[in-house]
Amino acid sequence: MDIQFLLMLQHLREGLGGVFDEFFAFMTNTAVDHWIYVPMLILFWVADKRKASLVFFSHGFSIFTNGLLKATFCVYRPWIRSPELKPLDSAMAGATGYSFPSGHATCSSSFWGGMAMAWRKYKSFVAFCVLVVFLIAFSRLYVGVHTPQDVLVGLLTGATMIFLSDKLLKAVDKKPELDAVIMIVATVLAIACYFYVTRKSYPIDLVDGKPLVDPSKMTVNSFRDFGTAYGLILGWFLERRFVKFSVNGTAAEKVMRCLWGGLAFVFAQLVIVIPVAKASKSGLVYFLLFAACMVFFMTVYPIIFTKIEAKGRAKAAAK
Repeated sequence: MDIQFLLMLQHLREGLGGVFDEFFAFMTNTAVDHWIYVPMLILFWVADKRKASLVFFSHGFSIFTNGLLKATFCVYRPWIRSPELKPLDSAMAGATGYSFPSGHATCSSSFWGGMAMAWRKYKSFVAFCVLVVFLIAFSRLYVGVHTPQDVLVGLLTGATMIFLSDKLLKAVDKKPELDAVIMIVATVLAIACYFYVTRKSYPIDLVDGKPLVDPSKMTVNSFRDFGTAYGLILGWFLERRFVKFSVNGTAAEKVMRCLWGGLAFVFAQLVIVIPVAKASKSGLVYFLLFAACMVFFMTVYPIIFTKIEAKGRAKAAAK
């Protein structure tokens, strides 16, 4: 049934002459990597740390769960299951790892859904967020890289984690010391899941004596997601306990925070984190690099811009 639905969409796509291909390829690419984290961090640096933390938590918990589910169920991509399916070439680069559940649907629902929950008093903004989530989720079907089941479970994962994150942060608001408990639990879970993914058995289907799918390549995204999720929680904890920077500042200061921070994050991801992780081919390196990147931009970078802004104000006052 799921493959038949994708074939129907494929026939529709071909019948329309690819008129919507570029649009849905664009939508599907907006759900991944730095395009998600840059606005998330900007909100943390200049807008509202508490609301941004809700987005951090919902997204972190969601991608952590997604990585765990992918490694557990080991569902092959649709085109592996049916040679008749021909996904868009432009979508193949982002279609890595196992298929179930959809990481893009999980990412988009947890990020945009978390944003909608945090700023829910703005009804027009909430409607916009819902529309974006729908378009990204549908795009994964339209471009042929996920089944309806993959997408639906991804959306449900995001929605569930938004609800749990909201409850958890409200509990921390009432009892601040709970942040240490969250950090301990997150550490134990990260270690447990790392060993689970590295030690469990994976399906090996052979074609002409060669594996149809290499499990080591399929689980890379799980280590990336575990590291990113852990980095978000650790960064939140360290900033909350030790950094405690203020989002306040002049308009010029906030613009510079966003500009330099955003550029530095994209540079770190594209030039350092991703290339080094890929070259290492090590799950542990993936975990550590992606975790360290998030921690740096949530703790060290705010310390840097706080000191730079303080010096700038001191110089201005001395003139």
